[in-house]
Amino acid sequence: MKRSTTILAVTAALALVIAACGSAATTTTTTGAPTTVAPSTTTPATTTAPTTTVAPTTTEAPPEARTFVGGDGVETTIEDISRIVSLNGDLTEIIFELGLGDNVVGVDVTTTYPAEAAAMNEQGQTVGFAQQLAAEAVLRFDPTLVIGDQQVAPTEAIEQLRAAGVPVVILETQTSVDGVGTKINQVAEILGVPGEGASLASRVTGEIDAAKALVTDDDTDPTVAFVYVRGPQVVFLFGGGTPTSSMIEAAGAVDAGTEAGVFGPAPLTPEALVAAAPDVIVLPEAGLAALGGVDAFLQIPGVADTPAGQNGAFLMYDEAYFFNLGPRTGQALEEFISDLYAE
Repeated sequence: MKRSTTILAVTAALALVIAACGSAATTTTTTGAPTTVAPSTTTPATTTAPTTTVAPTTTEAPPEARTFVGGDGVETTIEDISRIVSLNGDLTEIIFELGLGDNVVGVDVTTTYPAEAAAMNEQGQTVGFAQQLAAEAVLRFDPTLVIGDQQVAPTEAIEQLRAAGVPVVILETQTSVDGVGTKINQVAEILGVPGEGASLASRVTGEIDAAKALVTDDDTDPTVAFVYVRGPQVVFLFGGGTPTSSMIEAAGAVDAGTEAGVFGPAPLTPEALVAAAPDVIVLPEAGLAALGGVDAFLQIPGVADTPAGQNGAFLMYDEAYFFNLGPRTGQALEEFISDLYAE
């Protein structure tokens, strides 16, 4: 979707929260919530999270050279993938899942999974926030390949990297669960392991389809809002054209933000939230904790006046797990559907 670059690049503060989140998913409820379930997988403070098996090696040797035309229309020749800098957390996760994690020398702050990739941020192997990219932060890793999507900015930094002779591939940003397989196959093509990519894409799309099949015609169509919080000054309602909207719709639910006329993320207003009347509100776990928890969230004007607020129907997840749209998408969708229709 061509508008996805501006949709997802809300503010630096919003995206930086992803880096602060754990790699596990969490589903939490308040007491007496009729549409939610007891805590399941969590960040390190709680129980074990779903995991994806990361192949230790690839069985397919990359060819010596190949070309790829990115979402920005630039054709890039790839000859060496021995030193990869990944500028998006979902792409990093795909690279590791394809068995080429040892080739990654630098990541951006949105990388939170798998653990060995997340550790690179803590160890200083980071370019910072890729939506505020500086070419120098990438060049210090002496990369042989840089890969990102159309959220990466500014374009001047990308041009500087290319002028320095570094191959940079920019993929079209995927904002739908239906685009996960395409993304995986594209990354695999760039890295010269199309067979591994086809196998991974088949597995992940199969998991997504299996999750969707859990929703039956007998299920109600709850209205679900994704509200992004990070303290009282950062509160957004997400709407159409976002991964959260795609996850909600794939679960057979109605996206409250889209119904309220929101496209992308928009500052939350009491009027918009009350008009959307969500039955369930999904929240980022770390952001909610930074706000002060559910009690603090209920103090935000409009929240307590919604059906979700009145019933305590809140679901909390690590946001990278919920809408990164990477190899764990099917697992996340299955968990979300299970929680949403638990009652």
